[in-house]
Amino acid sequence: MNSAVIGLQWGDEGKGKVVTYLSRDYDCVVRYSGGSNAGHTVDYGPFKLVHHLVPSADARLKKGMYIACGVAVDLKVLLEEIEQLESFFPQGSEFLRVSKQAHVVVPFYRELDGKIDSARSEPVGTTRRGIGLCYANRALRFGLRLEDFEDEELLERKLRELARVWNLQIDTKSVLKELIESHRRISHLLIDSVEAFEDLKGKNLLFEGTQGVLLDVDVGTYPYVTSTNCSSTGVQAGFGFPVRLDKIIGVMKAYTTRVGEGPFPTELKGEEGERIRKLGREYGATTGRPRRCGWLDFVLLRYAVKVSGCNEVILTKADVLNGFEKLAVCVAYEIDGVRVRDVKNLRNIHKAVPVYEEIQGWTDLESPSFERFVKRIEQELGVRISHVSTGSRIDDMIAL
Repeated sequence: MNSAVIGLQWGDEGKGKVVTYLSRDYDCVVRYSGGSNAGHTVDYGPFKLVHHLVPSADARLKKGMYIACGVAVDLKVLLEEIEQLESFFPQGSEFLRVSKQAHVVVPFYRELDGKIDSARSEPVGTTRRGIGLCYANRALRFGLRLEDFEDEELLERKLRELARVWNLQIDTKSVLKELIESHRRISHLLIDSVEAFEDLKGKNLLFEGTQGVLLDVDVGTYPYVTSTNCSSTGVQAGFGFPVRLDKIIGVMKAYTTRVGEGPFPTELKGEEGERIRKLGREYGATTGRPRRCGWLDFVLLRYAVKVSGCNEVILTKADVLNGFEKLAVCVAYEIDGVRVRDVKNLRNIHKAVPVYEEIQGWTDLESPSFERFVKRIEQELGVRISHVSTGSRIDDMIAL
């Protein structure tokens, strides 16, 4: 069985925990898109692991982990993450493999990333990790791939070409030395994509999405999006080979959050938003930035379910709302004076005025009002909720 875990909002839905929990039923977790701009925090109880590049497989179970060719690999971040993993699981990286055809985030991409975003009349709020530059250079056909490190002369020529195209005055020798040293330390983990595909053939694969559908470069709130197809549409391209998905599992919070710029119809800018932020510890795992918080938005969720092909949902962070006497859910928008329940694209959601319905809150996740909330979500989205997360730890999960 092959499945994909996809965020149904603007990321930060708790996919890392969900992937770790579900990985017990799969042979390998495949990371297929994004780079170190993604952050998945997994709470093991005695300690936490923060994943940026290493797939969120349950390290206690020694599951396979594969970083596919669609991922932008920052070697420095990857090494730091491997060290973190091995500080708790000494042989943790033994089960990790990285595609040689993955592109590399060159150190000066980060600075360029910031300069480009700052030069915009309306910054998109990039994490400034150089991920967009990595994908841009891939498309422009002068990016660096991990396989290029097998020919240092070629690697140096490519670095010089990058510096020339971007008109940068850099010490190429110094950058080259740093990259080669980092590559040397992970070279034993590298594998050609074809070899990885052959090794994984016939195994149960869990594909780990990054960010969320609303940040997908094609179907998200463009231009306030990430640089890749982080929805289910990116699985085949990011994996590098045709793959049939038996299940597409969407992950959603009981409320909505967003980091950075861009439209957010249900954003709460007052005390309620701050209360959710504090209770949910809504600060970015990658940047530390406070997340914008708001009520649940059924209009956007229906859109996300449709464009991702999601056929099952896992609900997270409902426990954050324990104790709220009343909650609100957005059931429709008013756009230019017209009420709409569903949207076919996200072009005009910056004009959207949310139409709310008030619902009864709950004291705990065993209360009848929470049960009604779950059923309401299923009715609104037309998709079954299979699990509810009841806390931050991996096993704080109940199957419905």
